Amino acid sequence: MSETEQEKKEVAEQQPAPAEQRDTQDKKEIAEEEREKMLNAENSKHSAAAPQTDLEAEERKPKRKIPIGAIKMPGFCRSRSKEPCKEDESQLGENADGEAAKGGAAAATATNLDSAGDKAANGGTPVKEPPGAAARGGRILEAIRLPLVNVGRVFTLKRKENDTELSQAGPGAASAEAADDEKANTVGEDGMETVRLDVETADSGPLAKPHALALCVVAARRNLLYTAGAAAVLLLLLVIVCVASLGPRRVIAQPVKDGKVLTQASCGPVQGLLEEGAFVFRGVPYAMPPLGERRWAPPEPLDKIDRCWNGTLLAHNSSQPCWQRRRDGSLSGHEDCLYLDIYTPQVTYERPLSVVVMIGADSLSGPSPGIMLPSGKLARVRDMVFVRPNFRLDVFGFLALEPLSRTVHPATSGNYGLHDIKSVLKWVALNIHHFGGDKDKVTVWGHRAGGTLVTALVGARRPDEPLFQRAWISSGSISFPTLERVEAEKDNGVFLDITKCRDAACLKNLDARELMGMVPPAWFLPNDGLPKISELTSRKHHWLIKDEVVIQHHIGSIFAQNNGDNRLPLPKIVMGTTAQSGQLPDDFNYNATYPNTTVIRAFLDSLLGTAADADRAFAQYNATVKGLHTLISDIRVTCPLMTLATARNDIPFYIVTFPRDLIADVDSDAAAILGFFPMKTAEQKRHLAAIQTLFSHFVYHGEVEKFEASKRILIVDQDVLPKAGYDNCKLWIEKSLVPNLARVD
Repeated sequence: MSETEQEKKEVAEQQPAPAEQRDTQDKKEIAEEEREKMLNAENSKHSAAAPQTDLEAEERKPKRKIPIGAIKMPGFCRSRSKEPCKEDESQLGENADGEAAKGGAAAATATNLDSAGDKAANGGTPVKEPPGAAARGGRILEAIRLPLVNVGRVFTLKRKENDTELSQAGPGAASAEAADDEKANTVGEDGMETVRLDVETADSGPLAKPHALALCVVAARRNLLYTAGAAAVLLLLLVIVCVASLGPRRVIAQPVKDGKVLTQASCGPVQGLLEEGAFVFRGVPYAMPPLGERRWAPPEPLDKIDRCWNGTLLAHNSSQPCWQRRRDGSLSGHEDCLYLDIYTPQVTYERPLSVVVMIGADSLSGPSPGIMLPSGKLARVRDMVFVRPNFRLDVFGFLALEPLSRTVHPATSGNYGLHDIKSVLKWVALNIHHFGGDKDKVTVWGHRAGGTLVTALVGARRPDEPLFQRAWISSGSISFPTLERVEAEKDNGVFLDITKCRDAACLKNLDARELMGMVPPAWFLPNDGLPKISELTSRKHHWLIKDEVVIQHHIGSIFAQNNGDNRLPLPKIVMGTTAQSGQLPDDFNYNATYPNTTVIRAFLDSLLGTAADADRAFAQYNATVKGLHTLISDIRVTCPLMTLATARNDIPFYIVTFPRDLIADVDSDAAAILGFFPMKTAEQKRHLAAIQTLFSHFVYHGEVEKFEASKRILIVDQDVLPKAGYDNCKLWIEKSLVPNLARVD
């Protein structure tokens, strides 16, 4: 057999049977008709546009991006496309046999894909698919699940069949397929194409669902500004939560119920009353009662559970004052007296208020507290917390005796009243925040003998006991103790002789009223009037002494040494008095009129007549009752205090000259601050506003508003007038009468 015959035989063997040829030819004709309809439908979309080549039309269409690694088949739809493909669009209205297409474009596309897949898998022989194959998305999905080698074979065969069909369909179909090929990415020789998998397109979703965390990261990067804002808000919330959780947890006081309010102290719950729009707690103990063995001993704090009260302390009633002596000589008081009263506009831990501790006494023998009586209205109007304590006076508060010193180590006695005030300040530091106060803004206000005690405490402060930050001292005394304890014990021996006791046990067993009656009368006589000649020979009794415990040095020297230096800086201080703070002689009163000669005679008959020139004195002061009263006040109170204040360059000194009635009496400044001053005239209202502003600003801020070191003398009348000096004191300082004749408490 020749080679030509052999080749013809092989070709004949490869040709299908006639029936098979007819089937194949029918399929080709159907495919050509479907392709032709598809092209006609595609061309009809652009009929209104200017004619142009198929290639140009396709180039203007947006190219679709397909993920890398996905298999793109020329001429076929992708299984997960979000848009209908060309074949779907062409078959929406009709199908090849004139019948309505079941399932719409998606079903037609699935049928085409299934048919193509069957051809590739069976060497070109069509295989009839079972029902439901079109719904599963076509055989192409099954082909994608095959191994990579099989997939390549399937798509290579399909590519070849498409090329054959296009060549038989004519140039129109080939041109349309070429336009589709232009949109595709690079295609290999076998008809396969590799495209990006990490790119999502409008018409094709990702083949694999991204992780939720990756989606969040992508969204955060696209909205960077909003992400940063949200992060900042979350961080701020986290900081607030941390600060709130780390802060101190406090129990807020219970609300007012039936006119009562409950708060907490170091020894247990305390119940107060609502009065005049504020809260008042009366009779709160700050130390153990100084009875029995505790008589003439420093106060013992309530620092043990057995010293505290059981249940709730009903702080409704005022406590009894300590034993004291009035100017008429009458006695009153109790030994169990170490209590304090609190007046506060709030019982809360929010926004703590400035605290004023009021130390009031006319003298160190009494009476106390004198005019220093706060109220609920005062606390509400001033927006401050006021604390008024009782403290020991007279022989129970200031007595140095050798038998008492022998009972303690190191040996000491006296100044028990100062110990009480220190104990009050310690209690305030420990408890005042439960009553709406700020322990770091404590002002100690001492008036008259209370001012003397506060001045002593200022000079006796220690680094380990910074109990107050500010001091307001009004009408005090500067005759501070220079007497040593041992010397004071000898001077007080006369009292020991009267008691007929030789040891501390005997003294502590005596009745309290009996002891008060045994005090020598000279110990509590006032010395704030016209100086008497007898003062040159007699020595005034000193209640305060250098006990080597509280007071270790002369207070005046401590003030001078701290002028710009020192181990413990002095607190912020304001000192002052009133123009008529001294005592007018009993022979004079303001209800009568006296000739000038009577006033001058009183001056000449006193110690001043031998020490000063009357003509010069009354050229400075009018020869009237008020002029004489002002002269006495300058010598006894005003000029000595100014001398102490001007020893430093940072202590303002005020002098109130506005009269409460006829004169600026010793209590008029305190009365104006506390609201006991009449407010009938415009002048009175201006004066009250001036001094109350001066006081309040110092309590709030620790300074005098617009204070200048060159003008430290503040004349308080209807307004505050700063001055460089006070001329009335020049004569008395020149004659050495000041501070030698200063009042002694």
